[in-house]
Amino acid sequence: MDKMDSQFAICKPTGIFAKGLYSGRTAIFLFLGLLLYIDGLIWAIEIWNPMSTMGAVNTFIYMITQMACGTFILLVYWNRNEYIECFNYFESNAQIPSLCPSVACYLKKHRFIITTVISLVFATYCGTTCLYMHQIFGNTSDVYQQISISGFRMITLACYFAYLFFFIETCLYIQSCFLQVETQIQRLSNSESALTLDDVRRVRRLYCIAIENTEKINSLSMPVIAFYFVISIVESHFAFVYAIANPTGYTLLSCVAELCSFSLTVYYMIYTNHLATRIYEQVYSFSFRTDSMIVSKEIQIFLTRIALANVGFTFLDIFVITPTCATSLATISLTIALATPTLASYVKA
Repeated sequence: MDKMDSQFAICKPTGIFAKGLYSGRTAIFLFLGLLLYIDGLIWAIEIWNPMSTMGAVNTFIYMITQMACGTFILLVYWNRNEYIECFNYFESNAQIPSLCPSVACYLKKHRFIITTVISLVFATYCGTTCLYMHQIFGNTSDVYQQISISGFRMITLACYFAYLFFFIETCLYIQSCFLQVETQIQRLSNSESALTLDDVRRVRRLYCIAIENTEKINSLSMPVIAFYFVISIVESHFAFVYAIANPTGYTLLSCVAELCSFSLTVYYMIYTNHLATRIYEQVYSFSFRTDSMIVSKEIQIFLTRIALANVGFTFLDIFVITPTCATSLATISLTIALATPTLASYVKA
């Protein structure tokens, strides 16, 4: 078991939140959550200052986002035992002797992509925040106030992206489970020995364990997914409209950063569903390798489960976030894009 744990440890989420989760350090969660609540209150105070329609909407969105993120951080700590159980569930139940090498390569590649994109988005937001603070305090001599507020905003922004990184890492963990299942199916497909009932049942059991683990993590992440989808759709589209209405460096950078952040998170959510369904053809090929009615029936049960295509992260258990869902979002975005000139004229007014 120790050997298996050391092998599967690379699949588990990394980062400051994950380390705090494994070590049970309450101070990390309380401190970061408190910082985000304070930042949310600062944004709430700024709502009462005279500003444009766009400024008021942006301030309200930032206030809600920071306070909600602070709440989610505390929920992670509150449910820390459930999270730890989820991150140990697959390897403790699947009993696979070794980790597939392709999983390690997959994790290394995508962690590099995630880190790079989040770092660039964070740097972009830092730049736009400095520009925003310069617009407010540019004509005053209180440089220390400008630096202190900007510094605090950078810290709370880092807290937000640290939590976002943890959520995406959770998606990666689920994907690594399905990749391990897929590897076992490929090994069975490449085997020259006769297909047996135990072989099919073993891979189907692995698939069911991965589904159960996905459902557990989806249940824990449901408030986060629902909030993130709603607030990010509103914020990204509003940022796009404002970038068209006022095409300055500040608005364009904010729009690009928001779209990149949203696209990155959505991609890793929908890719979980993709991995859970793309093994259909491989399992279907098993049908041609056996004349046994019992084995064929077991294969058909497996295919029926895969064909449901209801595995993955959900929006309040109403629908699964799938590639089709992403296409629908793109259609909505196109509709809003067509209405951009009208919305832009309203923003300018």
